[in-house]
Amino acid sequence: MKTKLIISILALLFFTACDIEEFNENPNVPADVPFSTLLPPTQKALADAQGGGLFRTTNIFSQQLKGVEGQEASLEVYSPDELFVGNEWSDLYVNAMVNLGIIIDKADAEGASHYGGVARVQMATTLGLLCDTWGDVPYTQALQGSDFPNPAYDSQEVLYGVIHSLLERAVSDLSQAESVFSPGADDLFYGGDLNAWQRAARVLKARYYLRTTKQTSSAASDALDALAGGGFGSDLADFAYPYLGTGTDINPIFSTYSITPRALVDDDFSELIAEISDPREAFIFTNIPFSGGNKKPGDFYSTPAAPVKIASYLEELFIRAEAQLRTAGASAAQPILEEAVLLSMSQQSFGEISQEDADAYIAKHVQLNGDFEANLEVIITQKYIALFTSPEPWADFRRTGYPELVPNESGSGPANPSGEIPRRLIYPQSERLRNSSFPAPAPNMQDRFWWDQ
Repeated sequence: MKTKLIISILALLFFTACDIEEFNENPNVPADVPFSTLLPPTQKALADAQGGGLFRTTNIFSQQLKGVEGQEASLEVYSPDELFVGNEWSDLYVNAMVNLGIIIDKADAEGASHYGGVARVQMATTLGLLCDTWGDVPYTQALQGSDFPNPAYDSQEVLYGVIHSLLERAVSDLSQAESVFSPGADDLFYGGDLNAWQRAARVLKARYYLRTTKQTSSAASDALDALAGGGFGSDLADFAYPYLGTGTDINPIFSTYSITPRALVDDDFSELIAEISDPREAFIFTNIPFSGGNKKPGDFYSTPAAPVKIASYLEELFIRAEAQLRTAGASAAQPILEEAVLLSMSQQSFGEISQEDADAYIAKHVQLNGDFEANLEVIITQKYIALFTSPEPWADFRRTGYPELVPNESGSGPANPSGEIPRRLIYPQSERLRNSSFPAPAPNMQDRFWWDQ
């Protein structure tokens, strides 16, 4: 694991016009860097971004966490600081996408298709996180340095097409018999397993197809078609970053709670679990000592070496269950949903939940015996519980309305005029001040972007 580099040699790049230009003119930046040096920092950056600021932001908006101090307290009342949200924006652009763009260009030029495929899967995932958080974002001009000092904002609809194109090209690249260079131990996700990367690409395609159920009548069937070539198949193949648990390579959710926590488990989420006597209750949360009963995410999510799962077999099962409900009905979805819930229980409890308790819970709370909307609510509510700490519950709430959530008090303000649960995050101050292509007027957090309309 000595190849697990923590800081990219290009991490000092900043995604603004002047900084990109300075980089292009800086003689101290290496003109050529090996793939094995470029790749590992992009992988850690993706996991750190999802498990760091995006975890707290999206889980506060999905009411699984409540912000109690600092910037998280501002998120709780839907009034984020535009300077603070720049941290998450920069994490994705600077620490991940800049180097991924370099890898893709270098791989295409040198005939290293396997590295190109790996980088394209990560680029698609990073772009998806940006789109699903902010909507329209710079991409086609964003990584071109001084050629486009004020990169235009591409529409989310266009960018979803880019995501699918990246993933399709990735599968093609990864299936090539020859590649001048191929990843190995420097690939911290899969150790150079090209088949695993192809499975991840298919699951991600299914995710992004299903995201568009408001826009596309074929979204569910498209998701199933994407998985026809083979998804993860088991949780052993999850797209997950394996933290060492030492030094600076520590799970970011654990790091959040190793100091004074600024975001705790939301009472509404805790009460939902308690009211349905969910056997995961003793495992999904952990009491914070000497805090008056406050809770944080359990050990499955927040030990020093706990992985951050970018996409998982558990998510794949929920995608399949919902897609089957939409295309073939409840009877086709039921066994898949049950498998998902059983897997969630096994994972979150490390196998401690008995089969008897699991079966009793499923018989009472995991039955698709209503109309379509009632059945969809069952699936999404179970997904909401199972994918705690992931950005997926906030995305699912926006596209389905489930689970039914009550907005936080005092949530009305200039950035969120209606006081309802935010549909998007405000753009960072750096973009407003330094990119002349910044949208005017700037959208507020209730302005719905493409797939949410």
